[in-house]
This record gives sequence, C-alpha cells and structure tokens, in this order.
Amino acid sequence: MRVALAHEYFSQWGGAERVTEVLHEMWPEAPLYTLFVESRYRRALRGWDVRPSWLQSLPLSRGAHRLLLPLLPRAVESLHVEPVDVLVSSSSSFIKGLSLPNGARQVCYCHSPTRYLWDWSANYVREEVPRVMRGLVRSMLDPLRQWDREAAARVHRFVANSETVRARIHRYYDRDADVVNPPVHVASYAVRPEREDFYLVVARLIAYKHVEVAVRAFNELGLRLKIVGEGRDRRRLERIARDNVEFLGRQPDDQLRELLSVSRGLIFPAEDDFGIVCVESLASGRPVIALGRGGAPEIIEEGRTGVLFDSPTPASLIEAVQRAESTGFDAKTLRASAQRFDIAHFKERMHAIVNDEAGK
Repeated sequence: MRVALAHEYFSQWGGAERVTEVLHEMWPEAPLYTLFVESRYRRALRGWDVRPSWLQSLPLSRGAHRLLLPLLPRAVESLHVEPVDVLVSSSSSFIKGLSLPNGARQVCYCHSPTRYLWDWSANYVREEVPRVMRGLVRSMLDPLRQWDREAAARVHRFVANSETVRARIHRYYDRDADVVNPPVHVASYAVRPEREDFYLVVARLIAYKHVEVAVRAFNELGLRLKIVGEGRDRRRLERIARDNVEFLGRQPDDQLRELLSVSRGLIFPAEDDFGIVCVESLASGRPVIALGRGGAPEIIEEGRTGVLFDSPTPASLIEAVQRAESTGFDAKTLRASAQRFDIAHFKERMHAIVNDEAGK
C-alpha cells in the first residue's frame, strides 16, 4: 500500500506536529507534503522525505505564516501529490485541500476545522491581526470559508481528535467523522512518590490559551505556579505576575516530564480541541484542573482524575483549585485513566482506518 502524508506547515512543535511525527513513525517511507518548514524545525524533520510548496523559497521569518493567509489556498493547490493509494493528512486548516491523483483516497486526521474561519473568527481578527489590517482580513474570510468547504469535500474520511472536533466537523462541513484521540506514549512518563510545592501550566503564551486567568488566580491564591511555554504575551503576563509565579520558557521534553511528575497538578485554562498535556499529567500521576469546555471533559473525570471549572475567570479557577486541594487523588487511578490514550491505541485505530480506505 502506497501512503503519503500531509501537514499544513511547521511553524511550531505542538500537538498537531506530534501527531504528524507519529504518523511518520507508522509510514516512515511516505513523502510528507507541507507548505513550508521554518528553519528551526528542519533538524526535527531530518531524514523525512519532505515535499514543500513554493512558499519554502520565500524569506520567512519566525511567525510570518500569519501574513501568508491569502496565499495558502494557492500554495496548497500548487503541490503535486505522486501516485498513492491513501493520503493521510494531519490538518487544522487548508492542507486537506490537496488535489489527489486518480484513484487515491484521503483520510484527514482533523485537529479542528479551520478555527480562524469558523468558531474563532471574531477572536482571531481582534486578537491576532494588527488593527490596520483588520478590515482587509475580514473581507477575505468569506471567500476563504468557501474554499475551506471545497477542500473538505476532497476528504473521503474524516477522523476527529475528539468528540468536540467531531461536532465542529458536522457543523461546518456537514460530514461525520470517526474519533481517534491523539497519541501519548504513556510509558515515557513516570509516577513518582515525591511532590514539590507548585502547580504547572504548559501552554503557548497567546490570548486564547487564557494563561492570564491562571496568573491572576494564583496572584490571589498565593500558591506557587510555574509556566512552561513561549509566546507574544509573555512580557505582558510577566508584568501582571507576582513573585509566586515563575516563567520557565520553552522546555525540552525530558525536563517537561520531570516537572509534570513532581508538580501538585496541571492547570489547563484553555478551551482546547483536545489537550494532550492533560493526558501527560495523568500519565505522571498528577491531577488536572481544567476549564470544562472543549476536549478536557473527555479526558477528566470530575473528582476522580481532576476538577473542571465553568468559566475562564480567575474566580472560577480559584474555586476549582480550592476544591482540588481538599480532594484526595490516587496516582495509580490517574495513571490508569491515561492508558486509554496510549500511542498503541492510536496506531491500531489509524492503521485499521487507512487499510479500510485503501481497500475501497
């Protein structure tokens, strides 16, 4: 069976890129079609058969992809996919619109329908786009939504990363989807008896991750909070934070595992599509205090593996932390709850789906 892979672009190394990495483990000989790879991630893709678009030839600075929005559909259409049986796309925006060779079928592992076109479009324009460009960007959204629907029509089978995303796929594309949760290598996380006196946030420091909610809540609580991650909001958040809040920046995987394993628990204030780091915390035997929206309620069982709070406000998070402080969590129970998201389950389900499509 001939398989090709596709992913939008490599401008960060987050959950979608980790899924793409696992797909490459499953089909290591498959070519990978992508729009571009920022220079800082080329080493991570060394040895892969990467087929970038003409955007790769542009002098792209870090974060420049936000300025390329009008060019992305044209760049996708310019990519020529060699003859294959199945294209497996790891998509959160436009790469699912690749033109397929005759007889090929596309399985799209969808991290979400294009959020800045659909459920998050108003926030995107307000929070991500410079004021002088907002009118221009708003005028582009309707044509891009039409192109995005046409791109979705090129997918033979959608696979959503959560029930939340499955519902979005149905709402915006009028398509059903299988649900296969993202993979976590549970065995690589250790449950340790010792615990240090801090909570942990792991997130990009951008507005929709609601890290400010955590900072303000812990300012008031006075408990120690360590924040792992980078982003354009870092300086602003550092100005808000009191001495009990510490910013660690981006951390290597081994150090992140160490932090998870000795923390009092993970704070997850974002409405995310799934929330892989929540599973990583459970695999480390640590509870999760999460906003009860998006994918988190599919991971966290209230009072047993964590605490859910209702709204992204400091007051709501403070109340949740206080509930967690008075709840006894069992590390073995937390670890066991993470097993259903293990990488072995992901590979088994994705192999079955791709093999099924190849036989059609």
